[in-house]
This record gives sequence, C-alpha cells and structure tokens, in this order.
Amino acid sequence: MNCNYKSASQNFLAAIALLIGGCTGTSMPVDTGETTGGSSGAETSTPTGAKLFTMITQDDPFEQWAQFSDRQGTLPSSLPHGPMSQVFINGVVESALDNFDGTLPDGSIIVKKNIGTDPLVTEAALTIMWKVAGFDPDNNDWFWANITTDGQIAAEGKVASCVGCHGGARANDFVFVHQF
Repeated sequence: MNCNYKSASQNFLAAIALLIGGCTGTSMPVDTGETTGGSSGAETSTPTGAKLFTMITQDDPFEQWAQFSDRQGTLPSSLPHGPMSQVFINGVVESALDNFDGTLPDGSIIVKKNIGTDPLVTEAALTIMWKVAGFDPDNNDWFWANITTDGQIAAEGKVASCVGCHGGARANDFVFVHQF
C-alpha cells in the first residue's frame, strides 16, 4: 500500500493531494445506510470504518494473519504511511495468492500497520483496504480506511487520495506492496 511516484511532477501533485486530504485526512462521504438483517446476526449494510476495526481487532485479529512472502516483518515504507510498516493479509487474500486472476476476491483485507517517527510512538495508524462487493465498482470495490490503533476513524470509504494513489497499481488490483 505504498504510494510510489515516478516523476517530480507526480511527487508534487501527490504532496498537494496529501495536504488537502491524504489517507489520514478527509474522505469522500459514504452513505452508511441502515443495517438490515434479522436476529440471526446476518447483516447486509454499507461498510464502515467502525465495523472494519471491530473485524480486524476483535473478530479476527490482524496481527495473527499472514504476511506477503516478499514483505515479511517491519520494512521501510513511504508517505503517507510513515517510514516503516508491517503488512498483514487475511485468509481470503492468502487463499487467492496461488490463483490470482487479476482481482482479489470479495472479503479480502490488507492491513498496513504504520510505524511512527516519535520514539515514544510505535504505531501511528492502520491503513486498510477491504474488498466489499458492489461498494465501488469503478475502483475494484475497495473500501479504504485510516484508523488509529485505538479505533478513531481518520478516513473511510471512497477516500480520494487513496484511490488516486493506488490507481497507479490498477493492473495489480490497486496493491503496491506485492506483485501478483
């Protein structure tokens, strides 16, 4: 989930985009809608950062997930994700690695644990890609989120700066950190 740029003009434009509404800034509004579903617990609703945070920290803790084979441990990263990061992939992504057909399946989640620059702060935020069927067909249905490690939502939904940056990896299903 790195934002890699190829020219000075792209770097300049990316810096402006991040200042205006980077992955940790504002996002395009998302209609959260009403949850539907009965007492069975099955829900069909619009994704939210709060639901995603619960999924990856309580229901299925992301730090117990696998990592891409070519991106193990804490490695250098770049803005807007901080100087270091760890990337975790859920079981849906892991299962799709051997038979990648150009897009990851619905339910795929990639979590980038951003490592901060202050020696007293080791976890600046989580930046997350979540594939949700029908969420954003023009951008392979990715739901984007930037969430602090204590659950504060900084950005969620169709985050323009995330979509714009990761659009450069559209042929790799918007993923920078691993070539499928």
